[in-house]
Amino acid sequence: MYNPKKFDTMKGEILLKQIDVKEVDMLPLSNDYVFKRIFGKGGNEKILKSLLEAILKIQIQKIEIKNPEIPKETLDEKLSILDIRAEINEDTMIDIEMQVGNTTAIDRRLVVYNAKLIAGDTKVSKEYKNVKDTIVICILNDMIIKRNAYLSLAMLKYEQTEEIRYVNLGYKDEEEYLTKMVKYYIIELPKFKKKKPKVGDLLEKWLYVIGGDQKMIEECKKENEEIKEAVKQLTEMSADEYERELYEIRERSRLTYNTEMNEARRKGLAEGKAEGRAEGKAEGRVEGENEEKRKIAKKMLEEGLDIKIIQKVTNLSEEEIKALMSH
Repeated sequence: MYNPKKFDTMKGEILLKQIDVKEVDMLPLSNDYVFKRIFGKGGNEKILKSLLEAILKIQIQKIEIKNPEIPKETLDEKLSILDIRAEINEDTMIDIEMQVGNTTAIDRRLVVYNAKLIAGDTKVSKEYKNVKDTIVICILNDMIIKRNAYLSLAMLKYEQTEEIRYVNLGYKDEEEYLTKMVKYYIIELPKFKKKKPKVGDLLEKWLYVIGGDQKMIEECKKENEEIKEAVKQLTEMSADEYERELYEIRERSRLTYNTEMNEARRKGLAEGKAEGRAEGKAEGRVEGENEEKRKIAKKMLEEGLDIKIIQKVTNLSEEEIKALMSH
């Protein structure tokens, strides 16, 4: 009989023999709690390093996870962010987040995440020249960017020069970027799943694992030790009743938040429609009254009455009355 407590004292290889992997209902890596438990746990630096190298296309010599803890009280906080912060190669700060539901104003949120990385490092560095590069990585379980790519990289670029602002200073190759110190990587899992690429580079392997394609996972883990280790740990985690309970707490919190937001939007829309109908009726009444006044004013004009008298009777402006004279 499988005993989840034994995971604390026995090697995973022995424990996996007690688990029938085919019968384990695998927890989704696309859940932010599960994602952080696998990629952000202390001791799993090699796993995170492999994923980051696949996304950033660089060699990472050194990596340090800065926030490996997951305070239990944050799991049922609807707006808490279970991100992973890490420093790589001693010169770059990373913030990586699995975004499972709320993508509202995601562009602004990514800017804020990066600003926090910079602000935190500025306090330590003291001098601007010592501020580290910052990278924000957001993996979305949604499609929100109007781009034909499942991985998008954004940086701070200069706009094309307006002709009126052009000065011929002889630059053959103008600078294209304000800075390359600040980068945003956005991965949209539904786009990747829509493409269904053959297993090629390391990023595609990791995205099949994160996306939960069980058939492809079996193929991907054969070719990469870090993926194999991540899948092993995910299997152990999925078979652990306590871990499943924490996952379910996080899911309930997320679903509750989404339900509350949808209900608030529904109520707001209903109230807006009701106000619109009320305003429409009021506007209709006013317009009806004004039309009646214009008819009276036109009749009085035909009778040759003075405009000042017509104004007093109808409360129409002199301009409105004169406009009727031309009809």
